[in-house]
Amino acid sequence: MRRTELERHGIQVPVLATIALGSLPGPPNWADRLVRLGMDVVASGALADTPETWAAARTAVPFRPVKGIAPDADAGAALIATGCRLVECATDPGPDAYWLRPGERVVIAVAGGCATVEDPSVIARQVVEAAWEGSAAALWVVASPGLEALPIAIVEAKLAALAEAAVSARLVLAKEQFGRD
Repeated sequence: MRRTELERHGIQVPVLATIALGSLPGPPNWADRLVRLGMDVVASGALADTPETWAAARTAVPFRPVKGIAPDADAGAALIATGCRLVECATDPGPDAYWLRPGERVVIAVAGGCATVEDPSVIARQVVEAAWEGSAAALWVVASPGLEALPIAIVEAKLAALAEAAVSARLVLAKEQFGRD
């Protein structure tokens, strides 16, 4: 995570920010649901966002960062023209948005394509260990692509576990930071 770049685009996320990469099952109406599940970054859930799906997610949740998914730089530029400032794309969509690109520093805490719901305590431990290896502020805590193939109830449970684990990991790191002499 490149915090300076995020801030330049007006995007504020907490330490160990949670985000679901890739699309989500069902229609692209996930923004409200992702907030209720505790996710830090929300999305429409579309396989590839259009300016309309991204704008609908932004309208539904105007107080959280909203990620758009673009299959290529041209589609990313169309999202950016709509106001999207956080774009998941395989190629650089341009300088006017934060590009969630391959190679971001992430801990994949929830596996896409697997119907087993992860234990939040196990996820939290994994996140804390990853944070100790570098700067926690530079780390995305993610659900990997592949969730779109799972039942909605399973995806909701997986994302709720991810959000709960991130909160626990933040508390562990804060305790350690303030517990030092």
